[in-house]
Amino acid sequence: MIKIKLFGLFRLDTGIKELTVDSAEHVKDLYPVLMREAKKLNPKTKITAKDIDGCIVLVNGKQKTKSAGLKDGDEVMLMSPVCGG
Repeated sequence: MIKIKLFGLFRLDTGIKELTVDSAEHVKDLYPVLMREAKKLNPKTKITAKDIDGCIVLVNGKQKTKSAGLKDGDEVMLMSPVCGG
């Protein structure tokens, strides 16, 4: 099992705090699962694959890329980038 935790705007926009999946080879393989679950919880969600693709990714507490490999027991954290002005 792989645990996915969402932070920032992703959590607010999707309504998902935490999600588990049976398996995934790479971080990017989680994106369709996340989109599907977000649509189930909130059909009007405006989160897109592009939004997720631009996020900050941590696997087991270390920053990684979307092509990072995953194994059973990994914890993936996805954080929306912070903007300000």
